[in-house]
Amino acid sequence: MDDQVTGISFAAILHLFIAIPICGHILLNKEQPSAAIAWIGVVTLSPFVGPALYWFFGINRIQRRARRLHSRNTLRPRYPYPPAWESRTRPVPPEAQLFHLGEAIHAVPFVGGNTVMPLMNGDAAYPAMLDAIARARHSIALSSYIFDYDATGERFVAALTAAANRGVAVRVLLDDFGTWYSPRSIARAFKGTKVRTARFLSGRLRDLPFINLRNHRKILVIDGQEGFIGGMNIRHGNALAEKPASPVQDIHFRVQGPVLDQLNSVFENDWTFASGEAALLPSWHGEILGTAHDAFARVITNGPDEALDKLQLLLAGALATCRTRVAIMTPYFLPNETLVSALSVAALRGVDVELILPEVSNIRPMGWAMQAVWGPLVMHGVRVTLTPPPFDHSKVLVVDGTWVLVGSTNWDQRSLRLNFEANLECYDGGLGTALEAYVAARRATGRRVTREDVVSLSLPLQLRNSFFRLFASYL
Repeated sequence: MDDQVTGISFAAILHLFIAIPICGHILLNKEQPSAAIAWIGVVTLSPFVGPALYWFFGINRIQRRARRLHSRNTLRPRYPYPPAWESRTRPVPPEAQLFHLGEAIHAVPFVGGNTVMPLMNGDAAYPAMLDAIARARHSIALSSYIFDYDATGERFVAALTAAANRGVAVRVLLDDFGTWYSPRSIARAFKGTKVRTARFLSGRLRDLPFINLRNHRKILVIDGQEGFIGGMNIRHGNALAEKPASPVQDIHFRVQGPVLDQLNSVFENDWTFASGEAALLPSWHGEILGTAHDAFARVITNGPDEALDKLQLLLAGALATCRTRVAIMTPYFLPNETLVSALSVAALRGVDVELILPEVSNIRPMGWAMQAVWGPLVMHGVRVTLTPPPFDHSKVLVVDGTWVLVGSTNWDQRSLRLNFEANLECYDGGLGTALEAYVAARRATGRRVTREDVVSLSLPLQLRNSFFRLFASYL
């Protein structure tokens, strides 16, 4: 009996010896009180198991690895740009307030002289991308979260392989988790070819602590002169004209101009992080001709590394400084309390805040959780419209018809805190007008959620929705 008591006492002391410093680490590193309280509860109430869970899943090792990468990164700097590009069409009041906020949050400079062209669905985006790949002379840098080895994927494999065979340096960066969406391995399709591939967080044992993280970026840059960015994966479902079994609506963007150097830098750092090898992509060397090149733009990244929370601050700032209208399209909408409050406040002070969401989510629990979020927003005056199938994967934010944010980020906690994302922030009235028309077309096909819809929701459905909202970071 005495030996049993002694063993229990020793185990309790050992547990405290382990748990106390871990709780200190939690207090110093977890910014959200709710997350800190949850982890402290797990660590203290689950001896040995709780500390092990925190060791594997609670520590942001990506940030530390990113710092080490940057400290040894020998890639040439791409900033600053020539003054003629930086000073072109700088925003003036009232847009200047949001412009200065963005510069304070994110040090990457805005550059003028860019063209940003929307491409609707894979019907427009994929032919443009394949044509650019066919014209490549020096380098192709492609990063895609999902790259299915289906009918559309086969076309990209053939085009990329052909480019590599004619001497183009082709690099394809895949997210390890994203490769599991395809029944056939896209990485295997490139084996034996001259296309170089790398997997981001490859699933090896050393990457186990990062199992909940994703490289969600969708970037394609050709010769440093032509690029594509947005939220569109490479999969046959986006080719609506070919009537795929699981159609998905989406929008992508073709980019030309000096902002491509920023896209190159994002890819270079990701490639080095994933492969351990440096990638030096060609710099932009074109000329700014005519008034067609009028987008004042920059790339803004976010993720669980040094970019943590930058985009969330920018979104909150945009909602705080908007004057007349805000249009948001996103397939997944599970923002935290900060952004929910910012949307509500904007609507309550008279801004026309419009939120376009899919009526039927491709992830059913996500759709239920989203209802728990947008219900209170409707009561505060936010216009919520649900669009019918096919599922709409578009990601668009337009503020006052001039400030535009497009890219890979969804309005959910996975995108804002766990995924590595790439977005294009633009001041471009022409692009803003085109995207507002795109939003209006979606609105015309959808159903607006009314206050009566929110109030009449049954208690079992409210409980279901609120329950699944608890898992916002994992949906």
